[in-house]
Amino acid sequence: MQFRAPSFHVTQDDTHVTVHVSTQDVHAKEARTAAEGRTFGCYVDPFYLPLVLPCPVTTLHDTLALQPNVSSEACMYDDTTKTLHIRLEKAEAGQVFPNLDTLQPQLLSDEEMQQWEKDAAQQTEYAYGLEQTRAPMPRTLQAMADAGQLPYLDIVDPGSMTDAQRQAEADAKEVAKWDEGMYLDSYVDMDGEVAGVLRVMPTILTRTDLPAVPPRSSSSAAEVLSTQATALLVQLLFAYMYEMHVSYNDPSTESAWTLCKLCRSLCCSSDPQAAGTTLPTVVRACYRRALTYPLYRSWALCERVRADMVQCLRSEKVIERCLAILQEVDGMFALAPSGTGLTEQTELVLHTVWQWWIAPLQSWLPTTTAAHWAEVASQLSAPTKAEVGEPGGWDLEALELAAQAALAEGEGGYV
Repeated sequence: MQFRAPSFHVTQDDTHVTVHVSTQDVHAKEARTAAEGRTFGCYVDPFYLPLVLPCPVTTLHDTLALQPNVSSEACMYDDTTKTLHIRLEKAEAGQVFPNLDTLQPQLLSDEEMQQWEKDAAQQTEYAYGLEQTRAPMPRTLQAMADAGQLPYLDIVDPGSMTDAQRQAEADAKEVAKWDEGMYLDSYVDMDGEVAGVLRVMPTILTRTDLPAVPPRSSSSAAEVLSTQATALLVQLLFAYMYEMHVSYNDPSTESAWTLCKLCRSLCCSSDPQAAGTTLPTVVRACYRRALTYPLYRSWALCERVRADMVQCLRSEKVIERCLAILQEVDGMFALAPSGTGLTEQTELVLHTVWQWWIAPLQSWLPTTTAAHWAEVASQLSAPTKAEVGEPGGWDLEALELAAQAALAEGEGGYV
């Protein structure tokens, strides 16, 4: 998720610091604000403003309806100027807060960043993310991880694991999530729901209003990214096409969860293409995710999604089409916070995922060519059911034969 901060400025008097936040182009009905120590945050969908103040303020947690003449002890909304005013009480009255006019949106204080760099130098940390860097996990994410509140991420501290360990953990989680009954219900499809989503045509395949491609540039960094970025786009295309089918081209607040869960790299921070493997291995992993996490766990749907991917990669203006898909993914990430009870935290999680993985992919994509993607499409062969079933011992062929026999005898319903 791209970081979207609203326009703001900060003023002060002897006892308070006031943050003035513009709510122009905002259709949200409420604003959530919080402050503790030097940390301040304001969420007004779709904007998030995190600040690290130069001096501490008293603790504040407030939610204010964005309506005319509505105010609270700390917040006031001016409907005429579309401005939210948040008054933060200084921890020490009379203290002058320096450089308020130079404040920029920031999640970690300079001291926290320096401490992280010091800790990183003293510890063995394993790289992750598309650019293979070790970004610090914000304290809010660490607290959520400790409380088990990161539904989008299966591995919450990837820097402590090698990529081989992350890949193995992804396999193990897929094995744990496997459910024969859900697979059989999607296969039998008594209510015709799977048949319905199979008939959906993702609108991106015929869309004509596509974004322009920024000027191409070649660099050694782009060449280094090529293998992993290509594999990551394959994962994202699979997840996106799957979501377009099951949502009937109408994304919801749950779409970001589907995108993350169907992409091993996004939720497990594993390399998009593990060392010594090929693109068909990436496709196999996509099938495993689709058969273990979402509601519709259908082999036929996986095959249809793979066909959509190939069609997309062979289409005219393929780079423009893929850039449009990434823009839509950003929109799905923006929808997600309103569907949870942890709005600010969800925004932070998805922003972090975006920065680790999708932002560098979005920058790299214009350096590619249509010929590259046509070659990629030629390599996206279908895995066998035996390949997808291991590890885990999922005998998909035997399950389907058993389902056919049960149907012949008038039985059905497996969940």
